[in-house]
Amino acid sequence: MNFNLQTQSTTMYPGVTISVCIIFFSWHVINAEDCPLGRDEPMHYEAKLYKDLLCAYSYEHRPVTDHKKTVTVKVRFSIKYLNFDSLEETFTVHSWVAMSWLDEFLHWEPANYGDIKELQLESHEIWTPRMALFNADASVYQSDLFYTTCTVDYKGIVTCVPHIAHSGICRTSLTRWPYDVQNCSLYFGSWMHKGEQVNFTFYSSQPIVTSDFQNGSDWSLLRVTNERLPGIYACCPNDTYPMLKYTFVLKREAAGPAAVVVIPSIVIVLITLSSVLLGVKDNVRLILLCFSLFGHFTFLTEIGYDIPKHGADTPIILLFVRDSMVVTLTAILVTLLLMSITKRALPAPGWIISLNRLLASGPGKYVVFTEFDPSDSSKHRLAEDDGNAHEETKRSTDWIQFANLVNSFMFIVIFLVYFILICIYIPYD
Repeated sequence: MNFNLQTQSTTMYPGVTISVCIIFFSWHVINAEDCPLGRDEPMHYEAKLYKDLLCAYSYEHRPVTDHKKTVTVKVRFSIKYLNFDSLEETFTVHSWVAMSWLDEFLHWEPANYGDIKELQLESHEIWTPRMALFNADASVYQSDLFYTTCTVDYKGIVTCVPHIAHSGICRTSLTRWPYDVQNCSLYFGSWMHKGEQVNFTFYSSQPIVTSDFQNGSDWSLLRVTNERLPGIYACCPNDTYPMLKYTFVLKREAAGPAAVVVIPSIVIVLITLSSVLLGVKDNVRLILLCFSLFGHFTFLTEIGYDIPKHGADTPIILLFVRDSMVVTLTAILVTLLLMSITKRALPAPGWIISLNRLLASGPGKYVVFTEFDPSDSSKHRLAEDDGNAHEETKRSTDWIQFANLVNSFMFIVIFLVYFILICIYIPYD
């Protein structure tokens, strides 16, 4: 009989059994989370202030009591290190970014909290400005959020100093490569808020700090300038979208590129000029000119590896090597022509003989600096007793004199051309 009553009661009241189980389980969970004796929640002034400030606080909305008010955020960059990749045209700045603003919900009376006038809070617990980089490098993910420890004073002034690396795009100017100076700008502002909601501006004193900056191996920082752009556009006459512009002026450390490109370019010019000074019939002259031409191709390849592949400007050193290669090729062709002239057996035309005599008897003889072939001079001495041989030697001498005249004129022209090219195209520090 009793068994039947128990069975009937269990069947009639299944909810009672479930409720008892839930209560029993909850009691065990609560007891498991209890702290041991002496480990109660601290209730000193700092903990009480922390609890009171964040009570019912929302970090998702601007910290103003009136939605029409503007949150003014002061920004200061303390630059530590920078990296400029000229090949990819990307510019990265590592800095401590100090930001300060007024949070109207984070103020208190110090007398009510043990005279505490400053408190530290984590940035993810309070509202923080989202300062975006507008010309950011799209290949690198960069969040406009930051995570750090911020300080708050009793008036509600919040100050955060996160360490942030900003990577942006910087179009290079390669005209003076490798002695080039680059101007790279970074543009910061609020991505969604208008200037009437979140107003970014600079600290009144020292908006940029470079006392702890360290130059990299390839670039040195000359100066940094800051400018606030009002952000007034024709599309939105009643709204503003201000931006903070930082311009970094960088100078390339050109000792390495100059040793690889600039100095060898001057050397191949000297090789070309020296080869022209040699005798017209000297085969070493032709070998040196061919070596100089090969050197031009080599340096063009080296410059192609060093200059940025997306650069819009052409380095003037590249134009110098190009024009110098054309001059060297012209010298090779003229050398081959002069070598063929010296081997002619036909008598020289009258105008060539007259030109040779005019230069030999006038001041023009000082322009012709190359000597006659010694073998031809010895032939001339041996031919004094032989009339036919004397006539043949005389014809050969006329052609050689004319070849030397043309060679001297070519040297003067090449020298002037290289002088102009060096003055225009060779960069200098």
